[in-house]
Amino acid sequence: MQRAINLGTKDETNITIEMPLVHLKKSQIVTKALEMSVPLELTWSCYQSEDKACGVCDSCRLRLKGFMEAGVSDPISYKV
Repeated sequence: MQRAINLGTKDETNITIEMPLVHLKKSQIVTKALEMSVPLELTWSCYQSEDKACGVCDSCRLRLKGFMEAGVSDPISYKV
């Protein structure tokens, strides 16, 4: 991805992609977010719905598992 950005921008344009969470498990991301007082009620993962998270798509299931493994409740509402 970094190479594509470098090839697609002017030489004087300096864009660097950083992914500090990519090596973490979802539960570790949840724990880190809580430590940083991230308003998790404002975050969204669902691929299927816009009013309430569906609770069944892969993204919702991974999110719910991450919260469960972190030992905390997910603050958003789910349809299921």
